[in-house]
Amino acid sequence: MSRHRAVRNLDLEDVLDEDQIENDDYDENQLDESQLSNEDLDALEEGLDYVYGVIGTDIPLTDIEIKEALWYYYFDKDETVNWALEKVATIKAEQDKQKAKDAKKQAAATKGK
Repeated sequence: MSRHRAVRNLDLEDVLDEDQIENDDYDENQLDESQLSNEDLDALEEGLDYVYGVIGTDIPLTDIEIKEALWYYYFDKDETVNWALEKVATIKAEQDKQKAKDAKKQAAATKGK
């Protein structure tokens, strides 16, 4: 019976806050370059150069995003290039959509005057 009292008296907010604090410090997919070997760092730089060589440097992606993709795909350069191309296409589509929305708002505002 005492277990029931312990559960009943449990402060759920405190337990959830503790779990959140523990989870904030750890991100499974986050790349921490200080923990990588020299070989892995070289592979990241080589992969970064390869990606920029294929798709160019004038893209809306940061070095960190590309390195994290390389890490996620286990240094598979071609898979990372495919990811980067899809990401760039998505970003450009969102920008075009926003531009069209802004143009529509501006046209409606000038029409109402």
